[in-house]
Parts: sequence; C-alpha cells; structure tokens
Amino acid sequence: MGQKLRQLRDLKREVAIAIAGLIALGLTVYLANSFSILTGFMPIISWFLAILAFVIALFFYRNFQQLRREKSNLEVLLKTTKETFKSEKAALEKQLKTTVEKYSHIESNNKVLQEMNHRKDEFLRQTSHELRTPMNGIIGSLQLLLDDLCDDRDEELELLKQAHDSSLHLLTLINQVLDLARIEAGRVSFDIKTIDLQACLTAAIYLQFSNIRQKGLRLDKQDYSHRIKVKADPTKLKQIFINIIGNAIKFTDRGSISISTEIRSLPNPQTQESEEMAVITIKDTGIGISPQIQDKLFQPFVVEDESQVQALGSTGLGLAISRNLVEMMGGRIQLVSPGKNQGTIVEIFLPLSDGETSNSDLI
Repeated sequence: MGQKLRQLRDLKREVAIAIAGLIALGLTVYLANSFSILTGFMPIISWFLAILAFVIALFFYRNFQQLRREKSNLEVLLKTTKETFKSEKAALEKQLKTTVEKYSHIESNNKVLQEMNHRKDEFLRQTSHELRTPMNGIIGSLQLLLDDLCDDRDEELELLKQAHDSSLHLLTLINQVLDLARIEAGRVSFDIKTIDLQACLTAAIYLQFSNIRQKGLRLDKQDYSHRIKVKADPTKLKQIFINIIGNAIKFTDRGSISISTEIRSLPNPQTQESEEMAVITIKDTGIGISPQIQDKLFQPFVVEDESQVQALGSTGLGLAISRNLVEMMGGRIQLVSPGKNQGTIVEIFLPLSDGETSNSDLI
C-alpha cells in the first residue's frame, strides 16, 4: 500500500514536469515570433518545437494513463482492504459473541453447580437435624428405663410408647429421605397406564380412614356416576394421595376433610393452549398456612411452625416427594390457604386418558 502511494506521488511530479515543458514550448514560440532575427530559422524551430511538443504530449499521455491505472488499482486495493477488514471484523465479532456465550454458559453452569452444592449441604444439614430429633427421643426414653428412674408401670409404658413413636417417625423419615434421593437422582421407574382415578383415591382414603375416625373428623364424599380415567402410575399416585390426605388429617383437629374430583379445562404452562385435566381437590379445616411460606412448602424440610410440626410427627418431605412424583407423571400440584387457622386446599392435576370427556363429580 505504501509503495503504491509513492509511485502515485512520482507520477504526479512527472506530470508537473510535462506541464512545465509545454509552458516553456509556448514561451519559445512567442519569443520567436517577437524577434525578426529568428524569422529565417522559423521552419527549423517549428519542426523542433513540433517534435518536442509531440514527445512531451506522448510523455504526458503515457504518464496520465499510468496515473489512471494506478488510481484504479489503488481504488480496487482500497475496496479489497475495506472488504477484508469488514469480513475480519465480522469474524472477530462472531468469535467474541461465541466467547461471551460460552462464558455465560460456563458461568450459568457454575451457578447451577454452586446452587446444587449449597442444596446438598443444606439437605445434609437438615437431614442430620431431623434424624437426630427422634433418635434423641428414643435414647432418652430408653436411658430412663435402663436407669430404673420410673415410679410405676404406667410411666414405663409411657416411655416405651414415646420410644416406639419416635422409632416409627425415624423410620418414616428415613424412607422419605431415600425416596426423595431416588427421585432427584432419576432412579425412580414409572408404570404409566390408564387407571380408574376414583378407585385409586378410594384405596388411599381407606388406608387413612381409621386416622380420620380417631380424630373425630368428618369426611365429605359423595357418590359419583362418572368414573374418570387418568394416565398415571397407580402405586405412585396412591402414595401421593396418602401423603396429601395424611397431611390434611395431621393438621386438622376438628371440622372436616372434603375430597372432590372433576375434569377441568386449564391452560398448558408450556404451550398456553387449553387442555382438559383431571383435578383432585383435598380441602381441610385445619391450622392453615400463612401466605408468606406457601410457595416454599414444596421444598424439603420446609414447615410452617417447626415446634408444632414436630409435635405432630411431620417430616417436611411429603409435599416435596408428592410434587416430584406428580410432575414426573405429567401433572402438577398446588397449595392454597387463606391464612392461619383457615384451612388448606391442595389441588392435584393429572393428564386424562385418551377419549375421556368433561364431567364433574364429588367422590
């Protein structure tokens, strides 16, 4: 590029010399015409000047054409340089964008890994705390019995009952921790098939009926004429119903528990298109939940009132397990409570089997 520019400057100087020569030629002709002494030499001078003018003109023309070619070459070179610069700039911008995206992806993965590590640490901390509570109760009761510190047989039986209850709570907690670990590791297998929703729900209610009667609660259910068919794993769905109904019984001292089923048209969270799903509603008149904590209750070990929940024997894992199982079967679950001491409503949404039509019933 620099050499081309130097050549262009040299051509400009040569053109200037040619122009100066033409001016000198014109001046010579003018002087020859001005002095009569040179009249006899005019033909020779004229031929000489003509030849000189021709040479100068030819030189000027050659240099002018070369100047045009050099200018054209410079313009092509400049255009090529601009295009090369533009393409290299675009390539660099693309490479920079790719690098930024890779960095963002790495940063995002790093945040996910940090969050997973934090959740693991928090899970281990909470698990050890929850396991220690019933274990301390068992050890304390047995230690009092071993030290023979009981006044009578009734006190011994009370301590044995406390140790037994704590053992059952510990077993339930261990089983639920293992269930949750298998779910989060993706090691849970499902047998999805068309099942009778009401039959599965009735089986779960039957297993909890003695607890309902023991607390003197009223179970609101009605006969139904239309049986709803859903696509689900019957064993996993029954486990979900037992968890949710068990929570309703556990946190309701008086009043009633009502369970209803219906088919409802709902927007799909992914496509926003309307779709029909089976809805199971479990409503109680129990202690309720404050609005500030409702969104967090599906996280492991999150409870409303830890002292009250521990007294009732809750592990804080039932809702987390139920949500994971429902979502893995293509459904979803939500919890709503107006507030403390105003009861709780849990709704479970499940996909219908093929060909199922809308109809609503209470069970």
